Amino acid sequence: MSILSRITARRRVRDAARRLSLDPSAENYVALAHEHVVAGSPQEVLRVCTEGLQIHSVDPELTRLAERAKTVQLDSRLRSLQKDLQTSPRPALWREMCDILVQTGRVVRAEETAEEWYEATKDGESLYYRARCRAELFFNERRAEDGRVAYELAEECQKQLGSDVRPLQLQFEIARRAGAWQEARTAIARLLELMPGNAELEARFRSVISDGEQSRILDDALAEVERTGRFVDDAPEAGPAPANALVRPVLQELGTEPGVHAVVFLRGGTALVQGAHGPTADRTARMVRDVLQRTRNAARRMALGRPLEVQLEGDFGSFHMVPGELGSAAIWSLGAAKRHYLEALRKLAGVAGGAA
Repeated sequence: MSILSRITARRRVRDAARRLSLDPSAENYVALAHEHVVAGSPQEVLRVCTEGLQIHSVDPELTRLAERAKTVQLDSRLRSLQKDLQTSPRPALWREMCDILVQTGRVVRAEETAEEWYEATKDGESLYYRARCRAELFFNERRAEDGRVAYELAEECQKQLGSDVRPLQLQFEIARRAGAWQEARTAIARLLELMPGNAELEARFRSVISDGEQSRILDDALAEVERTGRFVDDAPEAGPAPANALVRPVLQELGTEPGVHAVVFLRGGTALVQGAHGPTADRTARMVRDVLQRTRNAARRMALGRPLEVQLEGDFGSFHMVPGELGSAAIWSLGAAKRHYLEALRKLAGVAGGAA
């Protein structure tokens, strides 16, 4: 930035600060933060946004600017750490780098960094970060393989670090959230040996004992998480289920459209089918449920996130499905799905327009 540009930027910052002192509105906080962005001062951007959020805690623009400023600062620190690791690698630098990468959501890169650390030093601390990163992937993507690897890495780490409670805490969280209560009970019992008299751990141990009757072995529990996409402590699906009396008229209307072969609405164990009857309706509902489950599993394995809509086309015509908060709605038609078909599916599924 030229000298003239710096002088102009400082003047604009002073003017924005003066306006803020007269009117501490969210808009004026945002304006001052923007001027600091132009001036290239991420620390000042963060300071102004933090102050503004103490008054306007739900302002989206202040929140966005604060997060962006944090990311800029952390990225700058990452570049410094990379240079320092090339000249003087040591555990504290590896640890900070992994922490920053996890904090900024770059978990895969954090795991790669922890693996480089482990290859360079065989340090037990690097094993913990490998386990932690893989556990984060499991909690985010629900892949069984991630959970299994994280659990095994934590076990290996515990053997090296001895009295460190973090690997056991990871094992407990993986087992507890998957519903593998036997493994959860073992992990928390070992934690109590390291932290005797801890009231919170004792309370959790009693809770795990009471849930032990529904326990699965760890591999089965992890596979169930991948299959359903849900942990045992996930909140119930949002929104009340639309009553069948409200869903059926929509299905019937779609089912009478020319070229529509079948319309299906799924929620939990319930399936409503229009356009097919008897055994054909049952097979159609099972096939739609299978397509939904396989799509979710494939999306998790490929780290694509949650599927919003599914569309298939071929000699059979077209198949369109919308998974949503209120259920999953699908239509199979001989020609391309019309716009009002899709709007009706989204409404039934609770994706747009509310409940049916």
